[in-house]
Order: sequence, then structure tokens, then C-alpha cells
Amino acid sequence: MNVDLSNLKRAANGGPFWCAILALLVGVIGCESSSERHDDDMYVASFATDPPTTVLATHSATGWTVHNGGERIRLALTASGNHRLPVFNGSWSGSWVGEVWEGVWTDSLRPNNYQVPVRLEPLTNAQSTSGARDTTYWDTSEGLLVLERCQDSAWATISTPTGDYRHLAGTFVNNQLILNTFDGSHLFRFDATLRNDSLVGGQFLSGTHYRTTFGGMKRATQSHVWTSGRQDVVVDQLLFFGTNPSGQAEVWNKDRLRRDGKTGLAVDIMGTWCPNCMDEARLMVSLAESYPNVQFLTLGYERTTDSTALSRLSQFKQEMGMDWPVLLGGRASKTAAAQSIPALDSIHSFPTTVFWPLEGEPVVHKGFNGPATGEGYALETAFFRSQMERLSGRSESR
Repeated sequence: MNVDLSNLKRAANGGPFWCAILALLVGVIGCESSSERHDDDMYVASFATDPPTTVLATHSATGWTVHNGGERIRLALTASGNHRLPVFNGSWSGSWVGEVWEGVWTDSLRPNNYQVPVRLEPLTNAQSTSGARDTTYWDTSEGLLVLERCQDSAWATISTPTGDYRHLAGTFVNNQLILNTFDGSHLFRFDATLRNDSLVGGQFLSGTHYRTTFGGMKRATQSHVWTSGRQDVVVDQLLFFGTNPSGQAEVWNKDRLRRDGKTGLAVDIMGTWCPNCMDEARLMVSLAESYPNVQFLTLGYERTTDSTALSRLSQFKQEMGMDWPVLLGGRASKTAAAQSIPALDSIHSFPTTVFWPLEGEPVVHKGFNGPATGEGYALETAFFRSQMERLSGRSESR
């Protein structure tokens, strides 16, 4: 969606394009009335992919806030004048040219000083709108697309066996679907043309480094059951180990849990580069306080295994508000992760979560449906809570 000021001026005269931009701006569940805001606080951020990937943002004295569908990502203004992205630790750097901010996004998690130019222009003449919302389901080349529309606006996520594509938002105008997202480390753009009940001639862009075809077909039965996977342990031995921030090895087993008065262990196998892992970590944090007799443990598998990785994990722990050990498990590889965990012969996805009581059978959960999935996230939350009840020795709350 390449937005320029001439389009916005035409839209202000009542064009259908306006509902799409406004709906993205307010990030509503449906097309509801927006609260009053100052026009000069609203911006269209256009990243220099081909074609551009576009999201909306607001600006204040403290910096930028990205409107990533229904999600809000607040960038912190640093002493050097850059705008630091949370969790993934990238940044925006640039300057104002009149009313336009021009700069670059640097992804610190990718090698070779990976940068994408970004330009933010004011969004003017905002007005409220309303309308019905429709949900459809599409089997696509990337997974199951759950698409919601309000007039020309679109919100979506794509469900896969290992997780979802999180918050996607864009437009569906004149049979052209465009969906965008920017979570701080991942910059995605999907587009396709609607022809009968098919999405054809589309493409999926990830930043400036990846491009592939994208298409799909509408499901005849408009339903979707949100699922995430399970797997069995191959060795019934509770043993997990990793490197702590001081560079020392730590080992967790049943003897240590007993000494600490714990009734079970919840192990989060993840990477700080993984957006689904971020969503899962936030759920774990929300549950931890209610289960003090359950030991939480995070094993991170990072793109490096030196002191940089240890620092990165410590930063992730702080930003997520995790008050349990976060250890370096090894390199960001499913094979490497499986080799370092005796109970598992394979790792199918990041995140993978192991729920292991002192007395009873372990349960291994793979993949994660995040908040963008709505119903799927509610099911994940209920399952995680039921496992915490089991680990704590309490009956499952209803």
C-alpha cells in the first residue's frame, strides 16, 4: 500500500480508501469511532521494499509508536537521537525534513548492517467511520489466512502448525488484498488479487531480502479450529542445562527442584529473535506469579553463542519482566536444541514448552498461537493455565 498525500486528499472527499487508512490507524476490532486526535500526530510509515511495506505510526515528544494492526509498539528515544525498538533491539535513525521524517530501520539481529530506508509522512484529515465486519478463511501458500474486513479495511493473521504471523493489517480495495506488518524485527508484506474464490498473482515480501509467490483459495466451510502441537519425550529424565549470564553452567533436575521446594518445572525453549516466543514469554510472565511453587526456566537458542548472546538474553529477560533463570542453551538451530535436551529427539518449532511435574508425566507443547489469533490465543492461555495447575498439584480451575 503506497500511500501519498494526494491519495489522502482524495480520500478525505469520501473515497472508499479512507476507511482502510482510518481503520488501520485506530486499530479497532471493527470499524468503530476513533477518539479525537491531533492530525499532525498521525503518520504513514513507508519502508523501501518493492513495492513499499506500509504501516501507521503516531509521534509524540517521547518518540514514535507503531500501529501494527491492533498492536502498539513504542520506540524509545535514546540519548544519541535514535529510536530504539523494544525486545528485538533494532532502531530507527533519521531526521525531519519539513513535516516528513526520513531515515532507516536497522535490524540488529541480522548480519551485515541490515538496513531498510523508511519515510514517515503526516496523515491528515482523520475522521471516524463505522461498518459491519466480516470474517473469512483462506488456505494459502503460507498457511491458513484468517481475514477480517470492514468496508475496504482488512485485518488478518496466518496460522501455521508452528505459530502465527501475528498482527497483519491493510486494505482490500477493487479485489486487491494488501496486508502489512512490522514488529520491530520482521517487516512483512502480502498482496494478491481476488478472482472468484481464489487469491492469485500474489507475493510475500520479508524486508528487502526475501520474496516468494503468495496465493490461496477460500474455504468452502467457514470455520477454523486453532491447534498447536504435542510431542512425547524419548527419555523420561528431567534434565535441562545451559549457561547463565555469568558464563557458568547451570543444571536443573528433580533433586534441585526438591531442594528448592518446587512441585514442577515449566521450561520455555525459545530464541530472542522469535516473535512467537515473545508472545509466549508474555503469557508465561502473566501466569508465573499465581504459581510460586512451579519453577520457570527459559533456554534461549541464539544466532551467536558468545557473550553477545548472554547479554541479549539478559536484556530480553529484563524487558519481558521474567523473574526466573534465562539460560543460553546453544545456537539457534532446531537440531542443536534437540541435541542439548536429553528428553527430546527433535525440536519442531520455537517456542517449544515442556511442563514436567515432580510426580507424573511430562507434557511437551510445540508452537504457539499469539494474541493476533484471538480465539486461538484464548485456547493457548487455557491450556497453559491447566498445565500450571497440574504442576502445582492443584486441580484445574474452571
